[in-house]
Amino acid sequence: MEAIAAASYLPKPEALGILAIAQAKGIDKDTEQTFKAANAALEGESLGGGDRRHVAAPKHLSKKDGQRYIKGAEVYEREGHCGTCHQANGAGLPAAQFPPINGSEWVTGDPELLIKLSLKGLVGPITVKGQKYPGVVPMTPFEHLLNDEELASVLTYVRNSFGNKASPIQPQQVSKVRKDIKAQKLMYAPEVLQKEYKLK
Repeated sequence: MEAIAAASYLPKPEALGILAIAQAKGIDKDTEQTFKAANAALEGESLGGGDRRHVAAPKHLSKKDGQRYIKGAEVYEREGHCGTCHQANGAGLPAAQFPPINGSEWVTGDPELLIKLSLKGLVGPITVKGQKYPGVVPMTPFEHLLNDEELASVLTYVRNSFGNKASPIQPQQVSKVRKDIKAQKLMYAPEVLQKEYKLK
């Protein structure tokens, strides 16, 4: 699965070779969605095309935050973004060592924590909902992939989907954190954030 996901970022000829090898070895139910997403990305297509599901904002969000939530669903579902690893239901792929975000203290806790790890990425062992993940596959840093509005939208979405209910994220919050951690050159190690935000 790691090779399939990484292949979608390579030049098409090399990527198709990797996908062909993966397909020859067999695509199981855990890797099927990632395989489809990688193929779609290489063809410049949107996975699901015009069949994108309708998303309604939760009633507890204001109108503006609700609009941001709906935009966040679109960002979440982009190829190579959140849904690729954390899946459409937020349950992740434990077999591939991708942790869940439904009911995760990393998602519903301090907004600043989630903004930091989303901007700079995360690599290393992590415990989510009491389960340990080796963290060999890093979380993508979205600092240069998403602007403040897009990141605020997708984080509002994940904090209020999959059974989660937490405060929405505003673009100005993202902007502030982005400036505050500009000097951070490397991905965050989970234990650093865990200690800073007192996660168990």
